[in-house]
Amino acid sequence: MRILFLLVFTSIFISAKAQPESDPFGSSYNYDSAAYVDSSSGITETVTTSANPDDMPTSYKKYERFKAPMDTVTELVTYMGIVPFKPLPNDVYDGGTIDSLYMRAKLYLMQKYIKDYRASKNPKDNIFPKDILIEDMKPDGENGRIVIKPTVPLYISSNNFTKSEWGTLTFKIEIRVKEDKYRYKFTNFVHNTVEKGSEKPTKTYIEYYANNTRGFKSTDQVLIAIDKMVKDIVKDLAKVMKDPIVIDQDNF
Repeated sequence: MRILFLLVFTSIFISAKAQPESDPFGSSYNYDSAAYVDSSSGITETVTTSANPDDMPTSYKKYERFKAPMDTVTELVTYMGIVPFKPLPNDVYDGGTIDSLYMRAKLYLMQKYIKDYRASKNPKDNIFPKDILIEDMKPDGENGRIVIKPTVPLYISSNNFTKSEWGTLTFKIEIRVKEDKYRYKFTNFVHNTVEKGSEKPTKTYIEYYANNTRGFKSTDQVLIAIDKMVKDIVKDLAKVMKDPIVIDQDNF
């Protein structure tokens, strides 16, 4: 009798130990996953189970938007700078006069933005077409000013070797000259495109691109192309407005 009681007690004890423990994470926990959500804290934890660098998550650099220079008063994209004039230290060429700076700037703009331009010795022939001219004020002793509004093809560079034309760009260039310096200003940029399908002309002020908050990676390319174009013109102007190297015939 004692032996029978011992056998029954042993069977009950073994059966109790074999019962599964309750699941502390609930039925939603996935034992095959390396991540879980602790509902009590609201924090998602990610566990890395491999030390192999090739298995580590790829890190991506955050895209940084291109910031075009903005005039805080007009709220227009504006490039502006003042360049002092430094004449050559000799008496051979007097190129620092306001008239000389005015003519250099005018001839440069004509050669760049007038198709089939031919320089003439007659001042009456050196005039801007009416469709681009805003103001052409000859120096009056204190300052002179040229303001034009050309339209040029806009080229987008996809890399260092290729570029494609994406509509045209209309903008305003203003050059002011004084006896010892000149000022350039680029503003009022308008991107001209054609709507696909309807072929309807579309004009977009680039301030829209500068303030755009969605899909800005493509529109930033327009701003970058404009930035490059303006800086190239500024470099050209710096060369044009300098005194040419003249060799004194008595000093050779």
